[in-house]
Amino acid sequence: MPYCSFRHKPLTALTSLVMLLTAGAALSGCASDDDGDNWSVSAPVSAGQAIRLDSVPSHEPASVYRLTYRSTDARDPHQLVRVSAQVLVPHGPAPAGGWPVLAWAHGESGLHLTCAPSVMGIGTVQARFYDGWLRQGFAIVATDYPGMGEPGAPLLLNARSEGMSVLDSVRAARERLPDLSDNVVLNGHAQGGQAALAAAAMASTYAPHLHILGTIAAAPPYLDEKAAQELLHPANPHSFSPAVPELLTLGQSLVEADPSTDINEAFTPRGQRLLHDAGSMCASDFFPIAKRSGLTPATLLEPEAGRVLAPAFGWAKYPGFSLPSPVLIESGAQDLHTSTSQQKRLVARLCAAGTPVTHRIHDASHNGTLAAMITEAHSFAGQLLAGTKPRSDCNSAN
Repeated sequence: MPYCSFRHKPLTALTSLVMLLTAGAALSGCASDDDGDNWSVSAPVSAGQAIRLDSVPSHEPASVYRLTYRSTDARDPHQLVRVSAQVLVPHGPAPAGGWPVLAWAHGESGLHLTCAPSVMGIGTVQARFYDGWLRQGFAIVATDYPGMGEPGAPLLLNARSEGMSVLDSVRAARERLPDLSDNVVLNGHAQGGQAALAAAAMASTYAPHLHILGTIAAAPPYLDEKAAQELLHPANPHSFSPAVPELLTLGQSLVEADPSTDINEAFTPRGQRLLHDAGSMCASDFFPIAKRSGLTPATLLEPEAGRVLAPAFGWAKYPGFSLPSPVLIESGAQDLHTSTSQQKRLVARLCAAGTPVTHRIHDASHNGTLAAMITEAHSFAGQLLAGTKPRSDCNSAN
């Protein structure tokens, strides 16, 4: 989880600044106050509503856009937040019924505004990933999460916030791009795997007009009580663990969501010195800094850490496990960030709730799982589009 799923080539500082200034201010009042274009002037303000759709120059074999839209604030369901996304639409005429949509949810990339994929741009590895799905005939809607790319408080691993963003980004993209169909495959890696599964759980009530064909989740976290205890009390507390940057980033996210949090009761003075970095650096930069710091779980955490971080562990819980469409979960046997045992428990919980699940374990690392699963993911999505029911592993031993 603490890595970026893709290593992006950052935009220039000037370009990033222009994009952020163009994004405008936080939501308030009516739609015409902050739109920046005339599409939705005087339109009722609602979640899933597009605010801007700007064409972005790209070498991709697709028309590429930066989308800003409204989503529900996870902390207050009566408030809206402004969120950004990338949209890629294949060149050429759309098939009958429109382009099926791959709703892509990215892995953890950091808490800072400029760590959003829509700001960082499409790097080489990400382009290769996108190109494969474009060749499969999918349009891609790749959302950021609230507080990334647009002002706000980023709530790391907040399942409901991420899931609503995934669904609202698709609704907003379809509002502006009529060639997109309502057939949607949800897909995500790490934090994005959590987002995709959460979106699938909420779709029937939160976005009932979308037709969710199925969900593909690579290395999704499952912070049940056992996983939380493994983070706080690992088997080797005196050795560096990915839990160190993960817990620091969760702590910083909690502080941004609730400034009254006494984070000093969770982290030692050595750990507190890295909290600012957790909020100001992207994950691919923060992880090696945390590792070089020499911190271990034993030297990072205070005795009250579990109590202080409990709200973050709470918001990481999935909104439901009984999903109406098939799920593919891909795990990496060498994953040091989200263990296969954690994901096996998730599969068991989904199966027990009646969700049809296909589970595959690759000899791959956390990031390597994404590359290892591509062929199978394409095949799974193809079956969904064809109306074929993928084989479930729920009745076999995992």
